[in-house]
Amino acid sequence: MKTMTKTLCRLLSAALIAYSSALSSSSNGTPKFAEIAPLRAAMLTKQWQGFILDVDQKVGVVPELKPVGSTAPSAAVPERWPELERRSKCAKQFGTFYESTFALALADKNPPKIAHAKRLLANGLMVDGAPRGPNAKVFASLTMPATMSLVECLDGKEWSVLALTVNPTERNMDSIATAELAMLEELRSKATKAGASLRILKRVKDTLAGDAQMLCLKEIVGDDDDDDSEEIWFSCDE
Repeated sequence: MKTMTKTLCRLLSAALIAYSSALSSSSNGTPKFAEIAPLRAAMLTKQWQGFILDVDQKVGVVPELKPVGSTAPSAAVPERWPELERRSKCAKQFGTFYESTFALALADKNPPKIAHAKRLLANGLMVDGAPRGPNAKVFASLTMPATMSLVECLDGKEWSVLALTVNPTERNMDSIATAELAMLEELRSKATKAGASLRILKRVKDTLAGDAQMLCLKEIVGDDDDDDSEEIWFSCDE
């Protein structure tokens, strides 16, 4: 067990170094978007989790987190307001994002058939009554703030956004929303080229700083009695 733990730590460390190098290569300001390995995503998410402070402690001490348009001093910000709720959901999503990407990384260390079987059982990827692991991919925007998304890619049919995270050290709401929009636009472009539509889970939408209008999101409403979906989805098509 100790040997396995040390091996995984070395793999995760190597993944972080590789990702940091990729971030540095994009320092010229040119937008950079790419699919990355689940292991690299898991390592970066683990690092980001270390940046997350208790969200309740941020209220009243971080001016950037005051409601838009508020002129009240930081100490006067109400204890509960939408941004606090959103960041609480983001913190939860970081945990599930790490568990899912790490499970995919462990699965991919096996031969193809075994890897596929293990991806079927990946943590957190049984969504809306179906295993999303076999076709799950991770995409990253190597700009600032860095952004990652976990997506089930069914070419010719549908791409489903299962998670979308932004580096938690970014606290400017406009910057966060812009990063989210850039990620969704890139995913929409790739999905379109693959002959697929793009949709996003409501629980993922609820973690986003950008509003539905800005991000071109519209709730998908079932139009027949056979629609037995357990989740609420939003389309991300223009």
